Amino acid sequence: MDYYDELGLTASATDLDIKKAYRKLALMYHPDKDPTEDAALIFKRVAEAYDVLSDAKLKATFDVLGEEGLKRGVPDGKGGVRGGIYAFEVSPISVFETFFGTSNPYAALMDISAAFGALAEDDRAELGKQRTYDVGLTLEELHAGCQKTVRHVRRIQARSRDDGGDVEEEERALTLAVPPGCENGRRFVFEGEGNQRPGMEPGPVVYVAAALKHPIFTRTGDHLVYAAKIPLIDSLCGATLRIPTLDGRHLSLPVTEIVNTGDRKIVKGEGMPRADGQGKGDLVIVFDVLFPRTLTPAQKALMRASFFFPGKNPPATAHAAQVAFLNAANHGTHGWTLGYSK
Repeated sequence: MDYYDELGLTASATDLDIKKAYRKLALMYHPDKDPTEDAALIFKRVAEAYDVLSDAKLKATFDVLGEEGLKRGVPDGKGGVRGGIYAFEVSPISVFETFFGTSNPYAALMDISAAFGALAEDDRAELGKQRTYDVGLTLEELHAGCQKTVRHVRRIQARSRDDGGDVEEEERALTLAVPPGCENGRRFVFEGEGNQRPGMEPGPVVYVAAALKHPIFTRTGDHLVYAAKIPLIDSLCGATLRIPTLDGRHLSLPVTEIVNTGDRKIVKGEGMPRADGQGKGDLVIVFDVLFPRTLTPAQKALMRASFFFPGKNPPATAHAAQVAFLNAANHGTHGWTLGYSK
């Protein structure tokens, strides 16, 4: 048995949550109000759940070992047993009477003791369930921050009656204050904007930032990744990349060294604003070199000949440089003039 589940709660429930849940269910399924066998079983189970969860020691043991460990114990690895300290031996009516000060459910409804007076007030203002929705945000909106307005539709009790018999839809405009550098998955909570149910205050509504796919950049934490596709000639001979930014600028990035596919270049401070307001992340440029699919014989000869041109230490005089160039051009195997007549 999951005692939290029996009371309609989760393990994060507070002592007040546990008392409120037991009070509501015990009054609903008391044998004098509902004499069916199913109600009697529920009444017994919620009594046992409250008996455990209202006791700090039993609750702590259950949280760690579960029902089995609480009642029968589990091996502690040292030849002994942990837990095994509980059995529900009192009657459900006794639990009810201890809680309400009476075994009569109608008297409990009419005359709650002062110790639970505040709790009774809270019951009338019990919150409905939390509702969660995604809201799509562009990378530009997440980068700069914005006021994002969403069309929110909820169900409320018809204004013409207050007994909960009819419901109608109400449309509201909710505004999300998206901060610069907002992270994907950030939650924006609007208290009291959920669906309305009889006897309950509307619960909260949560909108979760969901980043939309960007055509140019990929976000990784505070960093932006840009895939730079460059032709082979630029990867070998150099070029200047012109990269757009999320705030409408363009970066001019000179490529002065030979780059291969997968090589990276970092531009500091051109990423996403950091959540703590301390600057920005980086722009990471990842190169993807595009090779030609075909080359003509002349292009191939020129490329081969280029590797025979003077290197880093060319001849000192212009004449010597010219001779070296001509020798390379007329090289017997790789010269670019090979096979061509003037």
